[in-house]
Amino acid sequence: MKELSYKDRIIEARPEKLIENGRWTTNIVIYTHQGGSVEDKLYVAANTFQTEEEAIEHCFNFGKQIIDGE
Repeated sequence: MKELSYKDRIIEARPEKLIENGRWTTNIVIYTHQGGSVEDKLYVAANTFQTEEEAIEHCFNFGKQIIDGE
């Protein structure tokens, strides 16, 4: 798994390779600790990238923007 701790949350990058064009998607899950439980929420962006590494980098930036309220 590809995870990044940011502020009080965990961003998990879940890029997927598209069969039709070989590009990588931007999918993330943000985990938030609420008392004794963990809340998770999936976010998907329309962006695609040539490499998995580029997609992962964008996933983390995308997650930071969501957490920062942008």
